[in-house]
Amino acid sequence: MRKKVNEEHVYVLADETEELDPEVVWKTNPNPWASWSDDKGFMDNKNFVKPPDLTNKKDPNFGKNKHSFRKELKWKLVIAIMLFGAVWAMFHYDTSYTLKGQALVKEALSDEIDFAAAAAWYKDTFAGAPSFIPIFKDNSESAIGADGTVKLPIVAPLEGGSLVRTFAELLNGIELAGGSEEQVVAAETGRVLLLTDKDDNKGTTILIQHANQRVTVYGLLGKAEVSVNDWVEAGDPIGRLLKAEGSQPSLLYFAVKQNDQYIDPVGVIPID
Repeated sequence: MRKKVNEEHVYVLADETEELDPEVVWKTNPNPWASWSDDKGFMDNKNFVKPPDLTNKKDPNFGKNKHSFRKELKWKLVIAIMLFGAVWAMFHYDTSYTLKGQALVKEALSDEIDFAAAAAWYKDTFAGAPSFIPIFKDNSESAIGADGTVKLPIVAPLEGGSLVRTFAELLNGIELAGGSEEQVVAAETGRVLLLTDKDDNKGTTILIQHANQRVTVYGLLGKAEVSVNDWVEAGDPIGRLLKAEGSQPSLLYFAVKQNDQYIDPVGVIPID
C-alpha cells in the first residue's frame, strides 16, 4: 500500500502485512542526509531515495543453529553406536587383536588413577607461575588423597571435667567431676534417641545417636534441656548436672558405644 503523507514532497512506503524497520531503512539508504532540508525541515522529493524492499528478505542464519545442532547430534549418535558395536564385538570374538583390546578396556575400567603422577605432571608442566600474584604463591605442597569421609567436630561433654573413675573400673563408661549444676553439652552431632525420667539416685539419662553407628550416653543429669528426636550439634547444651551438697562435686556418667560395643571414651573424646 502507498500512503500519501505530503502531496508535494514525500511518500511513505508501507507493506500491509509487515512494517519496515526504520534502522534497516536508514542503514541501507546510500545517502540519508542528502534528502533533509535544513531550511524547510522536510524531505526533498528530488533527493528522496527509495529504501530497498526487505519484505521478502530472510535472515541467512535463520534456522542454521538448529540444523547444525541436529546434524552434530546425529553424528555423535552414529559414532557412539559404532564404538559400542566395536566393544561388543571385541568381547564376543577371541582373536589376537580382540584379546589385546579386551585387556586394555579391562585395565581402564579396573585400575585406579595415579593421582600422584598426575600431580607431578601438573607441577612439571605449569611450574613457574607468576609468584607476584597472590593466588600463584610458590608453595610447593605434595598432593593429598581424599578418603571421601566428612570429619565432624568432637568436643568434651563436660568442659574442664576431672576424670574420677576410668573405663577400666566401670567397664562401660567413665565418670567426670564438675561443678554443681554445671552445663553438659553433646559430644558430637546427632539425634536424641532416648531420654529417661529423673531418678533421685541416678538422675536423668540421655542417649544420642551419631554417625558411623556411634551412640553417646550422658547419665546422672539433674536437668535435661532436650527432647527425644531433637537434632543437636557438637557443643550444644543438652542438660545440667545434679545439684551438689556442700563442697562435693557433681558427677557425670559418660559412655560411648560403637557398633553396640562399649569402648573407652578417652580414646575418642578429647577429655582432659
